[in-house]
Amino acid sequence: MKTIILSCLVSLAFAGGCSKKSGSCEDIFDHTVSLLPAEMKDKMSGQKADAIAKCEKMSPEARKCAADASSLEDLMKCPRQ
Repeated sequence: MKTIILSCLVSLAFAGGCSKKSGSCEDIFDHTVSLLPAEMKDKMSGQKADAIAKCEKMSPEARKCAADASSLEDLMKCPRQ
């Protein structure tokens, strides 16, 4: 179950995009990981390159949504395209 949830969050997180601060997908990765429960954060480290690649293909609207998310609930509402 945790694997499914983690996969969904990775997809949603990188459907989102770039941080308000610097605009990079690496920043949105860091922001998204900060929203995860502690037990899921370690699992994300091995998926960073794939997640950033997905982020770079996403729309500006999806990136902004992820950058603005302040919780996992907010992140789940972001578009996936």
